Amino acid sequence: MTGSELLPWAEVEQSALKKTTIKDVEAGGQALMVIHNKVYDIGAGTGFFKFHPGGAVAISQIGKDASGAFEVFHTENAEAIMSEFYVGDLAPKEVPKPNEFKKDINILREKLVKMGAFESNKLYYLYKIISTFSIGAASAAVLINYGQTSTLAVVGAGMLMALFWQQSGWLAHDFLHHQVFKNRTYNDAVGYMVGNVWQGFSVSWWKDKHCTHHSVPNVHGEDPDINTMPFLAWSEHALELFHDVKDADVARFFVAYQPVLFFPILGIARLAWCTSSIRFNLGDKVINKTQALVEKVTMALHYAWLLTLTFKFCTPLRGLLFLTIAECGCGLLLAFVFTVNHNGMPVYSTQEAKKFDFYELQILTGRDVISNPFSDWFTGGLNYQVEHHMFPTLPRHNFYMSQPLVEELCKKHGVAFHKTTLLGGTGEILNRLSQLSKAAGKIRRME
Repeated sequence: MTGSELLPWAEVEQSALKKTTIKDVEAGGQALMVIHNKVYDIGAGTGFFKFHPGGAVAISQIGKDASGAFEVFHTENAEAIMSEFYVGDLAPKEVPKPNEFKKDINILREKLVKMGAFESNKLYYLYKIISTFSIGAASAAVLINYGQTSTLAVVGAGMLMALFWQQSGWLAHDFLHHQVFKNRTYNDAVGYMVGNVWQGFSVSWWKDKHCTHHSVPNVHGEDPDINTMPFLAWSEHALELFHDVKDADVARFFVAYQPVLFFPILGIARLAWCTSSIRFNLGDKVINKTQALVEKVTMALHYAWLLTLTFKFCTPLRGLLFLTIAECGCGLLLAFVFTVNHNGMPVYSTQEAKKFDFYELQILTGRDVISNPFSDWFTGGLNYQVEHHMFPTLPRHNFYMSQPLVEELCKKHGVAFHKTTLLGGTGEILNRLSQLSKAAGKIRRME
């Protein structure tokens, strides 16, 4: 195939079949995607994944118009780099009609650039690094001084550590979305310190999971953040999977009681993510050897300081108590914010999602939480979830500049924009879980 060919959408979509991993793509012939009406092949023999910083995230865009995802994740020179993978153009009759909504998105982005919204305040992020580290240092100080003698102090230290890890998560998120420095290597370096060493979550694992979520939010079977069966069902689509899970009875039990089990399940989320981080790096998913080494060394540093701190300064039982409170507390604090961001909002099938522009999908599946000093701090700025998904490189301290402009744009084009309180969002989540629990019960009675 040469770069002068004209391709129909059917051929682009067909190339996505049975391609869910890098191995699938590299062994499965063409893997086509469309960016600004140009067609690119990242499939077998192209070597695409050896250089792509986002790794397997690109798989989520095979067979699709990847223009929106490409714009929000890449720098201006990335399209020139992609020329090596250019194989043709969409056939003229296949080119979508001009989209007024998308045109206004571009105008909005240019307006934010002129407002200086994409310029980060380095002093703000220095303050966030110091203040976040101080929470962890306070936890360590309590444990060092009272870990052998006071159970109450150990409980307090565990709660502080849980908060330290939560806030480290938001800070790593900012740097790894390249909100702080123009030089992405600097962002990644701080991301490894805060994410791997402080928090214990693998940067490579996180980028693979989180950036895929950004690409296909609340798309059933594609967004890893709603792939929570057999424990939680977020849509009627998930209820169809009862017969696909290894133990359908376990799934039925959890889904039947999911409104009650929701918060306890969140408590084990950090343990699940830590396990996934380790498994990700023990496999062959990190292709770059230098990156793989950095991952292993920084993850080892995390467990070295954590286990030394815990069992050198605590009795064995108090050490286990500290770890339990820290791990489960952080899981609850992190996962609660994640669920308020998107869960309980519409979930679409792959076919249904095709009806929406990339930016429409970000807006329709996101939930903003009304800003106040507490919600801004507690959520790490992710209470501006819609704006973050539309402009992920926008620094958190400037989200407030974009929200009224996004709301105005949505009102103009009739796109539903949802904003509520932290408590209101929680109620919506529990209500949706209850609806699906009742629906699952009806399905079971019909079987």
